Amino acid sequence: MIPFRPPAVAMLAWLGAGIFGVLACMSSALAMEFSKNPDQAENENAILGKGTIEQDDAFRLQAYLSKLAQKPLTLLYLDSTGGSVQAAMALGRIVNEARIRTFVTGPSARCNSACTSIFLAGRDRETGKPYRVKGTANNIGFHNFVPTLQDKPYTAKDAMEVMARAQKTIYELASFYQEIDADLELLGLGLKQKDLYLLPNQDALRYGIHVLDARNNELIRSDTYTRFVRP
Repeated sequence: MIPFRPPAVAMLAWLGAGIFGVLACMSSALAMEFSKNPDQAENENAILGKGTIEQDDAFRLQAYLSKLAQKPLTLLYLDSTGGSVQAAMALGRIVNEARIRTFVTGPSARCNSACTSIFLAGRDRETGKPYRVKGTANNIGFHNFVPTLQDKPYTAKDAMEVMARAQKTIYELASFYQEIDADLELLGLGLKQKDLYLLPNQDALRYGIHVLDARNNELIRSDTYTRFVRP
């Protein structure tokens, strides 16, 4: 994991000079819904989280969890194109605190933009270590910054305020990544791209993400791979 140096000065210097705008993760109007995943096993609570991420979703996940029976494992299967950045971080903190494993493996499931903050927060209940699973046929997409400017003339002061908000968002995301033990390079990869950055399967393993092979349903664990490439 890349060391984090508050207040993320190195990260801001790396990303901030050319960024003008605030993070916008646009998606459909439907809020994220939580329901029982069809493939739930007897010893687990498997939750399907599908839809746009909105402000009240963290509380609604808490309410959903409070009604579940106690079981050894809790799994969250994600399918979302994004939504509110702040709401996604709030959801991610619940997932991490409750030690919920995260998956993007269902048919046509994807996790883009703000959804990645929830996905990367996945954690194993027994070990406390990160536990996130990406299917080989599923997309995990990291978003760039895009302009969300009003249709009006902008002064130099307006531009500085927009830049300050962008840098504040970067700082908050970098702090969150540190909190959930996610590699800061993933944040940088998305921000440096012109379009949505789709994480390749081979890179997922490098960044602490397990990969489920859709051809044979075999789980390729990140830690069993990285022991060959790290001293």
